Amino acid sequence: MAQPPQWKAMYQYVAIRAHDGCARVEESVAAARRELASPLVLDTRNAAGSYTLLHSAMTHVEHASGCLSGVIFSMLVAELLALHGCGAVPSRPVAGIGDLRRDRDDHDEWLALSRLEAAREQARDALRGVEGTFTLLASVRFMLHSRTPDAAGRRQVMEEQLHAAAVELQAVVGSVANMSALAFLATQPAIRNRIQ
Repeated sequence: MAQPPQWKAMYQYVAIRAHDGCARVEESVAAARRELASPLVLDTRNAAGSYTLLHSAMTHVEHASGCLSGVIFSMLVAELLALHGCGAVPSRPVAGIGDLRRDRDDHDEWLALSRLEAAREQARDALRGVEGTFTLLASVRFMLHSRTPDAAGRRQVMEEQLHAAAVELQAVVGSVANMSALAFLATQPAIRNRIQ
């Protein structure tokens, strides 16, 4: 039995790493959501006066952002590997995914790259949501550390921003779930190859 070309093994390795990164994003987002769900998020402080639950949530959101960036990078690397591998000469890659569709021999690669492209779009949506969440949480942190954190109406504004951050993270959960499923499918051979 002939071995697949080396680029396919490299593609598989990088695509699996992208999929594995999805799990780390899911864990970080879930941890941030747990912290933000606490009714004491604006009250729990350590001896130094640091708001521990808010700080923890922000740390988890930052971690999710870093993981998402890594996932997007891995997906781009996998795509480039496939486009170079599908070219007649590796130094002259196929121009894009759409060019693979025209050649029936490249259907499996086209399918995998289409899934990867869709997963990358979901990852970008999730990254925008994570960045929006971080901005909201940073605003809350700023208000907590201002000279008048207990000013009239300020607590309500902070609670509204925490609620908006939680809503934003809920949308991120959906994008991450879609991204993870598509990234997994991008590592799988086409059905027709599995049943032959």
